[in-house]
This record gives sequence, C-alpha cells and structure tokens, in this order.
Amino acid sequence: MVRLAPGFGVDERMLDARLSNASIQSIARERGDGGNIAAYYVTYLGRLLRGDLGNSVSLGRPVRELLAQRAGVSLRNAGMGLILAWTAAMAVVLSLEWFRARGIFSQLGEAAASFAAGALLCVPAALLAIACFYFGAAPALAVSAILFPRLFRYTQNLVRQAEGAPHVLAAHALGESRWRVLWLHVVTPVLPELAALAGVSVSMAAGAVIPVEALCDSPGVGQLVWQAALARDLQVIVNVTLLITALTAAANLAADLARATRKAGA
Repeated sequence: MVRLAPGFGVDERMLDARLSNASIQSIARERGDGGNIAAYYVTYLGRLLRGDLGNSVSLGRPVRELLAQRAGVSLRNAGMGLILAWTAAMAVVLSLEWFRARGIFSQLGEAAASFAAGALLCVPAALLAIACFYFGAAPALAVSAILFPRLFRYTQNLVRQAEGAPHVLAAHALGESRWRVLWLHVVTPVLPELAALAGVSVSMAAGAVIPVEALCDSPGVGQLVWQAALARDLQVIVNVTLLITALTAAANLAADLARATRKAGA
C-alpha cells in the first residue's frame, strides 16, 4: 500500500536546484528501493536473517536502533492501558452483578455503565488522544479508554450468560455468599474465554497505541510509525508491521495455550 501511494519514491530534497543530476539520481535510487516489491522483500528477508532491519530513509538511522530506543515507551503505554482497561471492565461488571442480585440501583447502574461504554465506543481514538494531551493525562489513559468499552461489553455478556447456569442457581439456593458465587461459579468457568479475549486485547492495544502516541507526542513506536507513514518510509513500516504481527501471534498463542490448559484441567 505504501509503495502504491501517490508520491512514493519522491523526496523533497530532489527539488533543491543546487543538487547535481548525479545527486538527484542517487536520491531517487535510494527512495525507490521498494519500487519492485518482490525484489524488495527478497532483499529484506535476506537482511532479516542476518539480524539487519535496514536503515530508515526519513531519519537516516538503523531501524533496529530506532525500535530499541522507543519500544520501552510503547510497551509501558500499552501495558498500563491494558491493566487499567481490564481492571475497570472487571470491576464494573462484577459490581453490576452484585448490585443486580441485591436489587440496589441495578437498572440505573447498568444503564449508566452501558451509556458510558457506548459513548466511549463512539468517540474516535484520535479525539480521546487529543483530550488526554489537552488535560495532561498519560497516553495509557487514552489507550484504556479505547479498550474499555470493548472489554466491558464482551465480559458482561460472558458473566451474564454464566449467571444463568444451573449450578449458579443451586449455589444461590444453598445460601452461599454473593462474592463467592461470583468468583467460584461465574468468573472461574469463563476464564478460558477471558484468556482468549486477553490475547485479542493485546492486538487492540497495539493498534490503539499508534494514534495515541502520535497525537500525545509520546516518543514511542506508535509515533515512529506515524512519522514513517507520512514520509513513506517503507523500511520502518514493514519492520513495525512484522513486529506487531509477531506480538499478536504470540499473545494469541499464549491465550490458546492457557485456554487449552484450563479446559484440560477441568
């Protein structure tokens, strides 16, 4: 897509009238390395096997060095965003179920939580990032606000479905405490599904970090990707795409293994 984008292979340095024809041709060859996509990937994979990720055309530095410098910031933003989103989603869902069982503000609380989740779901990620930047909040807060409505709705559906199971009704009839029923008979059986959702949430966080870091001026990989996309820097974009793909695959594999282990133990 980057290769087919308008202006690919064009560099503003080529507009400098002081440059010679040889210099302009050299810049054109440098920017046009990705013109033949098949040849580009053959060369790229050969370098990748040697641990060479290439050099950024727009920044003039090795991509490996750029990623190593910025990865810590992105991991912190995504990790804290995931922790905040999961904590908020689980706290709200379990609180609603507890209030619903006791009949205390159940309809009002559920309506308020659904309204808040729906409102956050409708707000563009860019607007949430701008709001965090305006109020001086951490980028992780914007990431958590993006993830929360998705985690909340799916988790609520799982818990609500588990609430109707016969063994849950029997536990209530035997007089077990509400929190014990929620934890042992509702949350524990749906842990495999929550593990699968956790794997998916990692890829969602990776996608949310890019606009958040770009708009919040956070020096992470997301900001690097944004700058590379504007500069049509194929070397950076390909490597970051491969990195995100590997991270998503690893998270999904870990979630599948946890889910299989849980079902085997059951």
